[in-house]
Amino acid sequence: TILLANVIVLVPMLLIGHAGTKHGIPFPVLLRSSFGTRGARIPALLRGLVACGWFGIQTWVGGAAIYAIVNVATGNAIQGTPL
Repeated sequence: TILLANVIVLVPMLLIGHAGTKHGIPFPVLLRSSFGTRGARIPALLRGLVACGWFGIQTWVGGAAIYAIVNVATGNAIQGTPL
């Protein structure tokens, strides 16, 4: 299931990335050719919103990993309440 989901997401990412690297333009500028200057704002904002959510998830997982590593290294010196 994860492999199939990654392949489904990979295809549009490769298509968007190829056009950007071939012509040297960022994603919002590439969107202007399809959606116009005003219409390109919505996909760009949605992409930014997804990036903010993904940053939050990575920060949460990274913080939990650092917490676990510090607890193991210090013999549970900062043991908190279980989640």
